[in-house]
Amino acid sequence: MRRYHIHHPYHQMMANGELNPEQIRGWVANRFYYQVTIPRKDAALMANCPDRETRRLWIQRIVDHDGSPDDEGGIEAWVRLGEACGLKREELWSMEHVLPGVRFAVDAYYHFVRGAEWHEGVCSSLTELFAPTIHKQRLVNWPSDYPWIESSGLDYFRNRVKQASRDVEHGLAVTLDWFNTVERQQRALEILQLKLDILWTMLDAMYMAYVLDMPPYFNEEEIA
Repeated sequence: MRRYHIHHPYHQMMANGELNPEQIRGWVANRFYYQVTIPRKDAALMANCPDRETRRLWIQRIVDHDGSPDDEGGIEAWVRLGEACGLKREELWSMEHVLPGVRFAVDAYYHFVRGAEWHEGVCSSLTELFAPTIHKQRLVNWPSDYPWIESSGLDYFRNRVKQASRDVEHGLAVTLDWFNTVERQQRALEILQLKLDILWTMLDAMYMAYVLDMPPYFNEEEIA
């Protein structure tokens, strides 16, 4: 828990209501790349998984993000969060604001799961253990901390409180059942550390760009 990304300075500023609109929009735009990659990651995990019962449960994660005829899905809800923050839909989908460090980190997560034994892919999802609490905190704090964000834009957080709890229950059950030796449990810790590194690195890139005002190549004119 001490290494979870909620303890990163960027997240701490967000939780304390200290981010300005540009910094919030930067987080939303960069996190969008993570959001659109998640269903691809889950599809890759399912392709590696020979167990039908696991696939039948895991596929719901893809539906939750991509949507269905009866539900717009989490990706669309995130787009509306972006619009509520002042970003245009086209901006988000163009990925023009995605920082190289964020792109590399998210791609690393996708490629890890794609190439991993499927139980290891499941284990890597367990950083969601604390997600419901974080979403609840945002629903409580953001209306007062960031009143300029339209309330309808917070639907993503509202929806994920229940979805993330369900996902974690399944992922944890699979992980506890499979990682049942000292060697496997050590491997589980290594996998979770990798995921923590990925989430932290994403925020490092955002902190440099939006807090320190040092985006990629910020000093190229000075060098020239």
